[in-house]
Amino acid sequence: DFVLYYFLYPIDRYRLRPYLSKPATAKLAGLGQGMIEVQSISKHYQHGGKTVAALDNVSLQIASGEIYGIIGRSGAGKSTLIRCLNLLERPDTGHVSLHGEDITRLDERALQQRRQRIGMVFQHFNLLRSRTVAANVRFPLELAGGLSPAQMDARVDELLALVGLQDHKHKRPSQLSGGQKQRVGIARALANHPDLLLCDEATSALDPETTDAILALLADINRQLGLTIVLITHDMRVIRQLCDSVAVLDHGRVVEQGKVLDVFLAPQHAVTQSLLAETGMGQGALQGIWRQRVATPVIKLTFVGEPTLQPVLDKVGREVGLRVNLLSGTLSEIKDTPFGQLLAGVVASDVDVSALPAIFAREGVRCEVL
Repeated sequence: DFVLYYFLYPIDRYRLRPYLSKPATAKLAGLGQGMIEVQSISKHYQHGGKTVAALDNVSLQIASGEIYGIIGRSGAGKSTLIRCLNLLERPDTGHVSLHGEDITRLDERALQQRRQRIGMVFQHFNLLRSRTVAANVRFPLELAGGLSPAQMDARVDELLALVGLQDHKHKRPSQLSGGQKQRVGIARALANHPDLLLCDEATSALDPETTDAILALLADINRQLGLTIVLITHDMRVIRQLCDSVAVLDHGRVVEQGKVLDVFLAPQHAVTQSLLAETGMGQGALQGIWRQRVATPVIKLTFVGEPTLQPVLDKVGREVGLRVNLLSGTLSEIKDTPFGQLLAGVVASDVDVSALPAIFAREGVRCEVL
C-alpha cells in the first residue's frame, strides 16, 4: 500500500490539467525513437555483510510505441530494472531518460509529477480492498485533480469499457477473479493517460487461459493508444506472443537483446538458449542424440512469414534430389508473424550439403548446416 500511495502521490494540478485534456493520439504524436534510454545503470544492495550487484552496467534503448520484454530467471535483476524506469528504485550510477529528459536528475517534486505519466501494473494487483472496482480506477484521478466528478466518472466508464469490466464497476476486489483484478489494475494504470506502461510480472499469478486474455488486452491497448509497454517476465511464451523486442538478463547484466524474431530464431547466449529449450524451441536437448545416433549431416531450416505456409522443402527436394529424416520441428507465431524451424538429417542429395544454404535462400528460407 505504501508503494501504491507513493507512486500515485498528488502532483501540481495546474501543470497536469492541460495534459489530461489532450487525447492519446495528440499526446503521442511526434514522439521519436528511443523514448526510453537506459545508460549504464548499476544498482547494489548490502546482504550478509556483502555488496550484491542487482544491476551491473545495464544499457537499453526502447522505441516509442513498442512492447519491450525483459526476461530472465529469478534473481536476474528484472524487478530492480523495471523499478529503476520510474525511480521507485534509484540506480547507484547511470541515467534513465524519457523523451530526452534525464529523470535521474529530477528533484522529488518534479519526479512525482513525471510519474503521473507512467502507469504500473503489479504482479499481485495491489488493489484497495475497501474500494469498489470503479473507485479503484477513480483513485489516481482523485489524487491528480483537475477533473470534475462528472469527468472522472466518464473516464472511469471509458476505462472499464476498454478492459471489459463495465458490469463489475460496483463490485469489491474480493468478488473478482484473478484476471478481473488484473484488468482493474490495468484500467487504473491508464487513468491519467500515461505515455509509458510498466508491467511487473503482470501474468505470473494467472492461469494460462487468463494469461492469454490479459496479453491480448495489452496488445489491443498498444494498438489503440500507441502506448509504449515495458514488461518483465520469466516466461518466453509471453515474450513470443506479445513483444516486439526483448532483453535477456542474467545476474544483473544484459546478455542478449534485439527484435524478438531475431533473438528467438538465432539465440546467441547460453541463457537465451536454455530459456528457449524450456519452451520446446531449443536445439540443445537434441545435440547429444545427433552425436550418438545421427550419422548423416544435420540441417536447420528457419521459415519466417510467407515461406512458412509454402511447401518449400518438397520443392527443393524435387529439384536437387534432397531426402531428409526429420528430427524435430516447430510451427508457431511471434507477434502475429508465422515462423517454423525444422531440424533434419540429410539422407541423400544430388548436390553437396554445403550448397543447400544458397538453394534454400532463393526460397526465402535460412538453412544452416549443423
